[in-house]
Amino acid sequence: MADNQTQMKEIEQLLEEYKKGMTPEQSRELVEKMREVRFIVPVTFPQDETLAAMQAELERTGKPVRLPKDAKPIPVLIQNPNKEHFLAVYTNLTQLPKEHHSNGVIEMTFDACMNYAKNAKSPVFGVVVNPFSNNFVVRPRKEQQVTPAQFHLLARKNVEYVLFPHSIYTRDKAYFDSIDAKTLYTFFKDQYQNKLPMPYAESDFEVMQLGINPKLDMIHISMPAKKLEQGACIRIYATWHKEAERPGYYMIVRGEEKGDRKWIYIHDNGRTEDLGEAPVESTEMQQVMNMELERYSAN
Repeated sequence: MADNQTQMKEIEQLLEEYKKGMTPEQSRELVEKMREVRFIVPVTFPQDETLAAMQAELERTGKPVRLPKDAKPIPVLIQNPNKEHFLAVYTNLTQLPKEHHSNGVIEMTFDACMNYAKNAKSPVFGVVVNPFSNNFVVRPRKEQQVTPAQFHLLARKNVEYVLFPHSIYTRDKAYFDSIDAKTLYTFFKDQYQNKLPMPYAESDFEVMQLGINPKLDMIHISMPAKKLEQGACIRIYATWHKEAERPGYYMIVRGEEKGDRKWIYIHDNGRTEDLGEAPVESTEMQQVMNMELERYSAN
């Protein structure tokens, strides 16, 4: 049987391939491989005698210390712009940020990580592998615990934050030019299948392809007003910089209070960037154009 390090290198290679596009079958294969290895998890130990003894053992041997039965490490969680908490795990120590706000690291199996996310006292939405590079997110299956209202929001976020932007970043200009209302409708239809009645019609998605600048193409997408809860998209602006041959993905989302609107950019690795309060609707398109052209102006 291959050792943990060898198996982890194979997983890291698959994670790199994820950036280029991954089918559901490949994703399931990756998760199965993850179940065979132990991940690095930053934790916080209480400042007590157990921690002192572990530190002394580490200094004496210079080798990993076996976790005492009475040790009570608290895994460090990270939060996305929607204030959802995830358990962050890493394939190797070099993936950890310089400041990871912990006083130790432990090894956990993937199943143990998922069980922690499922059973945590406060909501933990899943496990994210190498959040600052690969950003591979796995959510535990809790369909039986999800209300219809929660399912509608999860379906929107899965399409708006993950599946649709991923398709734009991993496919070519021909795909970008083909995006229409049916494209969005199909993404949502795949989410619902036989779980709940589909609340949207194809006519609920308003898609306009715009050639607004010699350097930039843009798709203006008005999302359905139905099921528009906090964090859901009001509008999406997908861009294509012609000289750089690179797409971009901007979202106007509903904030905490009705009427509040946030502006978010999703990068090609899935990382979300909070751009603050959204511009007024009449200037949204101009602001997106200015920002996207500015990204490449130095090149």
